[in-house]
Amino acid sequence: MNAGTLVFRDEVTPIRDLVAQAQENPLRLSLDEVTVEEPGHPIEGENWRPQLAPYKPWVHDAALDETDELEGTDGDLLIVGALGMGITDEERMALIGDAVHGEGAAGTEEDAADVSARALTPHELWTLGQTPRWNPGQSQDEASSITDSAALCETLECRETSNTIRSQTNRYRETSESFCETTEELSASLAGELAGGSTGGLGHGDVDGLRGGAAGESEDGQAGEPGEDALRHFALNVPLTVRRDGEGFAVSAVHLAALAENGLPADNLIVVVPSYIDDAPVKRIASEAFARRYTSGVQVRLLVVPDTVEVVGAQAFGSVCAETISLGARVRTYDPAPLDMALPNPRLERRRYLVSAANERLAVRGGCLLERLGEAAGAAGPSGKNPQGSWRLLFAEAPAPERLAISQGVRVVGSAAFAKGCPPPRVLDTPGTLERVDGTVHPETIWRGADLAALARIVQRCGGRVTDFDAVEQDGCWYDFADGAARLVAGPPAPDSVSRQFSSAAHARVRGGAALSPREIAAEAAVTMAAPASAADRLALPRAVEGAPLTVIAERALITAPATLVLPDTVRTVRDGNACKGTRKLMLPEGLRTIGAHCFCSRTLVGPVLIPASVTSIGEGSFEYAVVRLAAADAVVHITSDQLMSCFLEAPDDGIPFDFTRYDDQLLVGRGLPDHLGALLHRVAAPFRLAPAMRDRIVEALRERAADAVAAVAREGDITCVRALAEAGFLDDGELFDRQIERLRASNRTDCVLFLMNWQHDRAEASRATIPKRARDRFAL
Repeated sequence: MNAGTLVFRDEVTPIRDLVAQAQENPLRLSLDEVTVEEPGHPIEGENWRPQLAPYKPWVHDAALDETDELEGTDGDLLIVGALGMGITDEERMALIGDAVHGEGAAGTEEDAADVSARALTPHELWTLGQTPRWNPGQSQDEASSITDSAALCETLECRETSNTIRSQTNRYRETSESFCETTEELSASLAGELAGGSTGGLGHGDVDGLRGGAAGESEDGQAGEPGEDALRHFALNVPLTVRRDGEGFAVSAVHLAALAENGLPADNLIVVVPSYIDDAPVKRIASEAFARRYTSGVQVRLLVVPDTVEVVGAQAFGSVCAETISLGARVRTYDPAPLDMALPNPRLERRRYLVSAANERLAVRGGCLLERLGEAAGAAGPSGKNPQGSWRLLFAEAPAPERLAISQGVRVVGSAAFAKGCPPPRVLDTPGTLERVDGTVHPETIWRGADLAALARIVQRCGGRVTDFDAVEQDGCWYDFADGAARLVAGPPAPDSVSRQFSSAAHARVRGGAALSPREIAAEAAVTMAAPASAADRLALPRAVEGAPLTVIAERALITAPATLVLPDTVRTVRDGNACKGTRKLMLPEGLRTIGAHCFCSRTLVGPVLIPASVTSIGEGSFEYAVVRLAAADAVVHITSDQLMSCFLEAPDDGIPFDFTRYDDQLLVGRGLPDHLGALLHRVAAPFRLAPAMRDRIVEALRERAADAVAAVAREGDITCVRALAEAGFLDDGELFDRQIERLRASNRTDCVLFLMNWQHDRAEASRATIPKRARDRFAL
């Protein structure tokens, strides 16, 4: 490793060895090798912090009308007022001239011309807005000379500023040109000199010590093209921008993207931040130092922060594709922002931290970056004599393992502890010292702890599911035990969505891990989406777990669920938050008593879903946008998509957990129902607690959609519905009756047709029976 190199490429050397070499040989650069950003500063005459003068009410000064000196802003008000009234400059000059000379309000065009032609007094000029102010007692010639000298000074200052900007631009251009020349020299020299077995005279690093093999040889030992291996193992400096920070420097931009722009390999890079610039330490890494515009297209294997750096910006490494970041011994301030693995270009596959053993503020244990809380510097780290110190979890390696154990002594889990864009940990084992969790955590993560009640209070705000260390895993589901009964804590992990599968396959293809074309990837995703449900898409929970009956489905245990879900007859309670997203077929057992709020609201349930008569309590928002059959009322109801308009009851008086009065009002509106017409038909077919007046209104709503209603009745062919409609008066109209008969015949609903014919015959006989007979008919044989 060359001590004077900012970037080099290495694929095989272990990370620990590279970090050790970087610490033993700190990088030193001179001012000629970097670009120094000068902070902005005001030039003479500029005020960067203007302060408004205290408010003073405007008072007209009558003395200004009698003097040629200028002390006010009456002219500004006059100009603005004149413009608002549409008065031209010539008209304003004439009016002001008359007022100044006391000639009255009226004036002729000749007077206006005379006023325009003569030389105006300073007060008139200021009133007209055509002259700058000057101090009282100063002649016009003196004021003109002062104005000219001020303009000359301003011109000279602008010229100096332009020269400064031009010189900085030239420095940037020279830096870029020198880097291009360095790149071309490296490629040409390596291609020519390595062909002859020599690497001397490059001046950009010891290439022989970095490549780890003979030049001109391929991996299988055969002779390759000259310079090919050297391009895989190069060392050079990229443009670096710094700014002064007290007695040291702060790194503000590392232009790694220049490698890809100049045709050099931009993967497996080792980046070493300089320790000194002209013997002045580098103390800070700014948040924008590795911004996306500087690092796009570059993949960094290791990024080394030297021991001289004390402060690292929160977003310093959020946009760079750096797999391993090593923090030096003096880093004391670093609170990373939440990391999105999909933000860097190329996409970040892994992120972990290493910390110097001499660092008294930060430490790494179990793949987690920890920060000491409220303890004096010099205390033992997590691996030292005081393992019970107070720590905050800053970042857990990404992607995290399926089971992650948080170290003992951690009191706070930071808001950026878990990266986005990668699978979260399935199980988190928490210590007894945990007091707070900042931010949000993936809702399907299982938190395990010794004190279940205390852990539930901590995790309640951020989401997640809670259990103790006695929980067991069986067929992908987690169960715990209490009072001799088992409780489902978490169902099987959610499968990857079709969009995630497609994006993963596309990313693998970009990285060279797949040989499929985009068209083939899209075709496979479409086949997966349209494939029928398999045996793996069915979840039948066991009746007992390790001999204990399964009686409770815990909160948020089934956030997602397979396409078919079967609950055993031992389950008595389903608690809040079991949405069962992805479920299409649901089978609830007889004996179930309570269903919590926001349960079974996947919006994909194939109905009607049977709710057993044993269920006496259902929370709000459950069965969202679904069709359910209430066994206790023998009625089919359609649930609205608006969870605020839920008709379910948690504590009904009669044991039927549904408010039919509120439901009837929703039927007349029909907003948010999965099938408004079907809901009206089902309500008439099962008139449980249906008032006669409300039934008439529902029948009238059906007559407004007579054609659709007749088709729906024929399609379902339910004789109960046909009987209810006939008794409700929907088929009293002869034309509507004939249309319904024809539709039923076309659908081969013979039982319904026979019922309607008998019903019509009975109605005709009843109507004839009400007509009084003639006397002749009474005695007819």
